[in-house]
Amino acid sequence: MAKVCELCGKGPVVVNSVIRRGKAKKDGGVGRKTTGITKTRQLPNLQRVTLRRGEATLRLRVCTKCLKSAHTL
Repeated sequence: MAKVCELCGKGPVVVNSVIRRGKAKKDGGVGRKTTGITKTRQLPNLQRVTLRRGEATLRLRVCTKCLKSAHTL
């Protein structure tokens, strides 16, 4: 499967991107108005890692959170 961490299963997340215009009330304006909402995808930060286990070598796509932790060792 593409764009999925092979250790923890973290994958893409769908979020709303909110576009606003105007000046905030605290800055002396009349308030921010929402002019559009579109869905966007946030992808995990995947890196290719080569692991050696005995004689065998594994190539995995791992997110950086798993890479930083001792989860891969």
